[in-house]
Amino acid sequence: MATIIAGCGATAPAASPLLHGQPASYLLGIDQMVSPDFILDTAPHPLGVADITATNRSAAHHLTAAGFLGGASEDFFRSVGSLVLADGPVQVKDGVERFASTAGAGDVYRADVSRLDAAPGAVAVSTGSLGDEAHATTTTAVTSDGLTAVEITVEWRVQNLLDILTVRGREGGTRPDDAFILAHRQTVIELGLATPAPRVTTGASPSPT
Repeated sequence: MATIIAGCGATAPAASPLLHGQPASYLLGIDQMVSPDFILDTAPHPLGVADITATNRSAAHHLTAAGFLGGASEDFFRSVGSLVLADGPVQVKDGVERFASTAGAGDVYRADVSRLDAAPGAVAVSTGSLGDEAHATTTTAVTSDGLTAVEITVEWRVQNLLDILTVRGREGGTRPDDAFILAHRQTVIELGLATPAPRVTTGASPSPT
C-alpha cells in the first residue's frame, strides 16, 4: 500500500503584502465626494493611540498590542440650508489606521465590529464586496425640529490598513450606497489602482435645452 505524505513538496501560500504609505496618503480627496459643494472642514491630521481610544486604557493597550503604527483623519461638510431638502450626505468623516501586520489590523477590526454592533439602535447592513473584511451599521436620531437624521458607519480592512468612514445626512436622502461608493474609491487609492470618476448626486434633473 502506498503511503501518501500530505503536504510533501507543497509551497506555502504567499503572505499578504503590506501597505507602507503614510495613513494620510490613503484618505479621500474632495473631488471624490458623492455630492457637489463639499468643503474640507477639517484637514487631514495624524491620529495617535490616545486620539483614537481617548481615556479607554483597555482599548489603548489592545491597539498597541495589535501593532498600531499610526493613523490619519479628515472631515468634509456640505452646507444645504435646510436638512429637510438635503439629498446625499452632508457630513463625511474619513479615517485610516495602519498596522504592522494584517493579523493585527484584523484583530482590531473584529473588536471594532463588536463595538459598532453594540451601539444603541445600530442596524447592521450588507456592504457587498469591499476590501478583505467589511462591516457597516446605520443609526438614526431625531433632531430638535423633528427630522430623522441617519449616520452610516463603514469599517473595512485592506491588508494591514483599517478604514473607518462615517457619513451623516437626512434619513431617506442619505443612503448606505453613498458611503459604499466612497469606501470603494478609498480602497482603489490604497491598492494603487486608477481612481474612478465621481458620481454626482443632485436634487434636481437638468433642464432640457
